[in-house]
Amino acid sequence: MLRNGGVSKIKWIPFPRTERAEALYNPYCGWYTLYRFYADQDRMQPDGEVIENVRVHRDQQLCLVEINLHTFHEAPVTEAALQIVRRIFRHFTAHQKQMIVRFVYDWEGKGILNEPKDIAIILNHMSRLSPLLKEYTKNIYILQGLFIGSWGEMHSSRYLSDRNMTSLAKQLYECSGEETQIALRCPSFWRMLFKTHQPLDAEAAFTGIQMARFSLFNDGMMASEDDYGTYGKIRAVSSAAYGDKWVREDELAFQNKLCRYVSNGGEVIHDCSYNNGTAAIAALKAMRVSYLHCGYDEQVLNKWKTNRSGSNRAPWKERSAYDYITAHLGYRFAVVDADLSAIPDRSGDLKAAVTICNTGFAPCYHRFQVKFAVRTASGSEVYEYEADTDTRMWMPKDRVKIETVLTAGDWRQSNYILCFGIYDSQSQQPIRLADTFSAADYRGMYSLGCFITVR
Repeated sequence: MLRNGGVSKIKWIPFPRTERAEALYNPYCGWYTLYRFYADQDRMQPDGEVIENVRVHRDQQLCLVEINLHTFHEAPVTEAALQIVRRIFRHFTAHQKQMIVRFVYDWEGKGILNEPKDIAIILNHMSRLSPLLKEYTKNIYILQGLFIGSWGEMHSSRYLSDRNMTSLAKQLYECSGEETQIALRCPSFWRMLFKTHQPLDAEAAFTGIQMARFSLFNDGMMASEDDYGTYGKIRAVSSAAYGDKWVREDELAFQNKLCRYVSNGGEVIHDCSYNNGTAAIAALKAMRVSYLHCGYDEQVLNKWKTNRSGSNRAPWKERSAYDYITAHLGYRFAVVDADLSAIPDRSGDLKAAVTICNTGFAPCYHRFQVKFAVRTASGSEVYEYEADTDTRMWMPKDRVKIETVLTAGDWRQSNYILCFGIYDSQSQQPIRLADTFSAADYRGMYSLGCFITVR
């Protein structure tokens, strides 16, 4: 089909599609496994596997890597220890995992006893680690915590004052990669650090300024009315201090707004009514949760496996809450409509349009490449067209229409297949869609339909 011939008519035949009732295993979301190391030992704790022999979960994109610095709680991190940290990062990078990294001084629940007695030591540790954190910035998705507290969870610490937290947050921000998120244990810490009651907005999001890189994690998720001290008893409208902990309802509303632009995840603990199947799904949606620990709390996870999802959508009605949560952690993109039409001029070009719905709990927080392609059935001709859209802004429940012009000047045949794909250049992975379209053998792009042109 040559440009100077023009296109007077096309016949567009969309392929049938339904939603897959399964997990997609896309980058930056899903279940994670915990891997623990001491900075001065080259073996994982507690089983003693040498770093390079540690088995990494094949079906999980994320891993939580905890590195204990207690040996150095009175001294700088040694060069030998830095090389061990490098080996740890290199191992998980070689397995193409996105790391959630947490540096700690305590695994005993004795944060004040085990962490350094001088904040200058912690600041120095951050500085010593900085070259590694920046070298592996594409692989370290999130730094959890500010090194302090019991289990590194930012409680039971001598450094929870506004002044100390501000110093630690600023240092870690400056010592880490420009796109690495830094997760805080409570929403109140976020408000205290940035001296505002208002969450991050679209104008500041993804700008690289300090508040735009600070996210949340919660290792007491849905454990009680206050998530074991994560929330408090003050209503947002009555809050006087930025560090006040609000009531659950107000904290969920705050997270819902903040986590449009930064991630949220953690652990579910303590079998109770707050984490029953349908209640848990509602809370995970409200908090926009992207990632959860696959091994904790087993009582809660097993309960989800026996509870129904409560969904009215056809593929999920009979599935368990666990299946539903597994498939919806983070983002989940589905094609809800695809169309192709001739542009009413003599160019011979076509206009392709795809409508995407994010049915996951959260956005993706990454700007992926979005492309259309036109190819022959045999694949002997392939033409790519990049779409102008920002996947970071594809919010849950929103329908986003993506359009592009397909220039037809080089096409030589009349029968073609229209394809669509999303690709993450950072993890070098195609993004799987929630539709039953069969993926083409071309960079994971999906075949939307076929068309015949008439000149």
